[in-house]
Amino acid sequence: MITKYIRCEVPVASKAAFSKGQSLWKETVYSEGFRSQLGGWELSKGRSVKGKTTSSKAMILAHWQDMESVRNFMKLAHDPIADKTNQAETYSALSVSYLSAVMDIPASNQDNQNRVESGFIRIADCYVAPDKADAFIQEQKTLWNPGMQQAKGMLGGELCLFNDEANRFLVISYWQSESHHNNYTTQHFPALKQQAAIDIIETISGHNIQTEPSWKITALEKAIAK
Repeated sequence: MITKYIRCEVPVASKAAFSKGQSLWKETVYSEGFRSQLGGWELSKGRSVKGKTTSSKAMILAHWQDMESVRNFMKLAHDPIADKTNQAETYSALSVSYLSAVMDIPASNQDNQNRVESGFIRIADCYVAPDKADAFIQEQKTLWNPGMQQAKGMLGGELCLFNDEANRFLVISYWQSESHHNNYTTQHFPALKQQAAIDIIETISGHNIQTEPSWKITALEKAIAK
């Protein structure tokens, strides 16, 4: 699986227009190899001037079967959809990265809800020491995944590797709500952190995303449209 990771800096005055345009990407569902797309606004971050917020960051995760599917979409369908959205004038900066799946993160033992129904996404952006990639993956599998599974409202996730950066990973987890993730950070995370190795990750940055339902695209929508 390929994850397309999109970050847009959006001026506050343009948020409504950007969001409306983002909802028009639903036509992507008809592209071969497309699986799903989720996104929303990053919480508690954004540019400010003299204490006043001037922009917000939109973060979007699109899942594809493989890079060939992505290339075909970019060649055949992307530009016509982009023209309809009129988003080009609604953001001040855009970053796009492609990542390959390393590992699926199973959902909570107490929760069978589908991850595409998540209300909150947590992204951990990790730069791993050059000789520690295998150790990082193993620790994710044996420590962090089982630990997150104990938390109610954890809907699963994925560990992905940036295609153009050998030692940069994203740990993506989907949650029923922000409060469910907050419960995890207070009730489970401290004990897990004490067990984690301290020489594996060089730097880590976290992103908390409140999902926007109108941005969600799933294969089910294609079936309904038919």
